[in-house]
Amino acid sequence: MIRAFKIKPLLLSSAVFFLMIGEMATGTSLLFIVMMAVTILSIGVTYNYLGGLSTLSGWLFIEFALRTIVISQFAKVALFEAADKNLEMPQLTISAYAVFYLSLMVGVFIFAKIRLPLPKPLEPRSITQARLLYLIALSIGMVATFVYESHSYAYGSVQTYGTARSMGLAFSPLLLFSLVVAVDSRIRVTGGKHSFDLAVMIPWIAATLSGFVDTVREQMIAPTIIYFAACYLRGYHFRKRHYIILALNIAFFILFIAPLELYTRDFIRDQPLEERAYWAFHILALHHDPVELHNAAEESVDLESGRRSEYFSRPGTFLLSRLSLIRADSNVISACTGGFHYGLAPTMIELQTSIPTFLYKNKPRYTSGPDYIGRVSGVSEDVEGTTYPAISAVGDSYGAFGWLGVILFPLLCIPALFIVLESVFDWNKPWGTVAFGTCFLMFGEMTVMRYIPLIVRVPLIMVPLSYLIGGLVKMIPTKGDREVGLGPKYHKLITEE
Repeated sequence: MIRAFKIKPLLLSSAVFFLMIGEMATGTSLLFIVMMAVTILSIGVTYNYLGGLSTLSGWLFIEFALRTIVISQFAKVALFEAADKNLEMPQLTISAYAVFYLSLMVGVFIFAKIRLPLPKPLEPRSITQARLLYLIALSIGMVATFVYESHSYAYGSVQTYGTARSMGLAFSPLLLFSLVVAVDSRIRVTGGKHSFDLAVMIPWIAATLSGFVDTVREQMIAPTIIYFAACYLRGYHFRKRHYIILALNIAFFILFIAPLELYTRDFIRDQPLEERAYWAFHILALHHDPVELHNAAEESVDLESGRRSEYFSRPGTFLLSRLSLIRADSNVISACTGGFHYGLAPTMIELQTSIPTFLYKNKPRYTSGPDYIGRVSGVSEDVEGTTYPAISAVGDSYGAFGWLGVILFPLLCIPALFIVLESVFDWNKPWGTVAFGTCFLMFGEMTVMRYIPLIVRVPLIMVPLSYLIGGLVKMIPTKGDREVGLGPKYHKLITEE
């Protein structure tokens, strides 16, 4: 049984009281503090109702809440900065946040427990099946990832579109699926003593390198997130060394890899795969000073957004600002407060770019929905480009439809996504773990028009993929097959010290 780690009422009220006192001490306005308290209380209640960390929905929701407001408010108190500083129209921004999370809480209470009779992915049913699935998924997934990377460009570049790129994107989840199957098999075969071996390392390295050469940090850490999620969901008992290794890796990523990726991004923009790979490793070999990389990364951020993405005033906190989307949301809310709302314009751009090239040869190639919003908010340049400013659904829902969007989107769309994902996937099984890992890292940073396709796209890709490779496995004759059964003895083994 996965522990929920729900927030006790006393702890929740104490945390809110701590934030209120801390923000009062920093000189934050009283109205901002009250709306912040309403927002945090709504987040805590919604998190508990979703089942905490025992459900897929609970994990997705807490990632969204952390990225939008929770991290930022605790960090503001820790750095002793006023929470309404560096926000454009702070009172309106925090009011939009309070309404958004109140509406989301109501929507979760009404709809989140509904389950629909939707098709479910075909999961491995035996040890032999799992081994064959691993080999097939790894082979196809690596080829698909290579094809996709060969027909794509790095983050922030003008993208090419075509059948090969689309097919590569559709089959690339198989690489992450092979990673989960390998972790699952390793834990089962060793009776819960080990979770990592060569079979796990191969897809992990391949998926991590794919993100590294594209300078997409979320894509780079996704395999690690999925690895730990696979262990966690299978009851694997983490030891002290695992936590130490995890802490060291997080520190290394924050202090070195993340700024390195930002610094490298300018060198590989609009470059093909071989040039991206060369420059990524060449710059890695040349630059080892974390201070130098941080300074270069901050300069890159300043040039791109004119410091309009910085929520914190102290130097060296640009990564913390990157985890605080309330600043970006305030830019959009401020730009749309005079009565202008862009409605479905970004959504139409996203829909046009998603149409296959053979059906729409003249589809937009130099812009995207987030790029359009970036130009509206003044963060991106006025000309159509390939910028991808970070923004959450809170600011986007207000920018698109005003207060109606702030109420209806969290009330209806986010609970609908929870319903579909929980109805289709069992996140304790391999395909469910892959679906969780695919959605988790981007859940807090997506705009409105990306949540709605996600409701359809993830099941529509993963369910047919599961039956495709499952059918291939069934065509291969095997003997000595036995069902995969964990059983009480297995669970006892993996929970012992």
